[in-house]
Amino acid sequence: MQIHNRTKIKIKGFNQEKLLNELSNKISIYNYKRISHGESEFEIDYKNRKTVKKILNSKNYEILHIRNIGILNFLKSIFTRYGIFVGLVVVAILQIFQYSFIWKVKVYGQDSLQSEQIQSYIEKNLTSKYKNNIDTKNLEQIIKNEFEFVSSISIAIIGQSLVVNFNETILPPEMDNEFEPIVSDFDGLITEINLVQGTLNCKKGDIVQKGDILVYPYIVDADGNQRALQPKAEIKAKVWYKSNVNFYEYRIVTERTGKVLVENNVYIGNLLLYNYNQKNNFEQYEVEKEINELSKNLILPLKLEKIYYYETVTREIVENFENVKEEIISQAREKALINLQEDDIIEDENYFITQNAGVYIVNYTICVEKTLISNL
Repeated sequence: MQIHNRTKIKIKGFNQEKLLNELSNKISIYNYKRISHGESEFEIDYKNRKTVKKILNSKNYEILHIRNIGILNFLKSIFTRYGIFVGLVVVAILQIFQYSFIWKVKVYGQDSLQSEQIQSYIEKNLTSKYKNNIDTKNLEQIIKNEFEFVSSISIAIIGQSLVVNFNETILPPEMDNEFEPIVSDFDGLITEINLVQGTLNCKKGDIVQKGDILVYPYIVDADGNQRALQPKAEIKAKVWYKSNVNFYEYRIVTERTGKVLVENNVYIGNLLLYNYNQKNNFEQYEVEKEINELSKNLILPLKLEKIYYYETVTREIVENFENVKEEIISQAREKALINLQEDDIIEDENYFITQNAGVYIVNYTICVEKTLISNL
């Protein structure tokens, strides 16, 4: 690459020796080359390009080609061709600068209203958003002193967010005299009851549904008055987990062939900076899209959008149920087993099959012995 900044000019015309003599008296001429009788090429300093162009036009010479060469033109070319990358560099510099500041306050707690109160307080009273000026330990103490419902709190700077996690001050149920009844989390048949305190709302042999009250949070004293207390009991039941799988002897399925095309789009805000896609010749396809943040919390964030085009084929399948019966039953069983928990004891399993016009439905049931509630 040439260091000096020059302009290469190719001209057409006659009496070029006279022209060159006139030009050389005013400016420096380099690398003169005679191409043909009426054409020649030479270089001049970049700063003299306008003067030479004016002289050539005044003497009716035809300028066939003019091109700038040298380091200045190289840099200009780089900037023109790689403008996007220059923009990315600028964005990166902005990112480094603004990374030292807090842009968001995130508060996490059980009560959304209390979380909003704390967030609003911090946003109004935070004197500086510069990370080094934020004393998180001092801010924790201020929040605890300001809000009585905060029992414990932790504040940390994560990325460009001030993240607040707090726990509420919860009074024991015995102090506020409020107790919740024991309810069933499952449908089942009661097989065993061990009541410690409270009032039963079920008995052995009852069939209960999810959400039914099993034990009320009170007792009735000798005077017939209700006295609130925390209910305690251990209740066991038989619970049935059910599932079903449908099978069609004739069906139309759409499947992916494994071929995929990807379209990439880079956005800064909502402005498209870059696009790359391949010609889609798929006759049939499915589309999936995903968007990833290339840099978070920027004033003008960069986003990468990927669009996937999956080629698909549609085909007809005719299959005899008897050939896959065991496999379908196994699928139904696995589907029912998903509901099992660690302490469940399987007592029985069974299935039945219904059929209508080429459609088979396999219903699978697993019976388990389960502890519905135990808070002894």
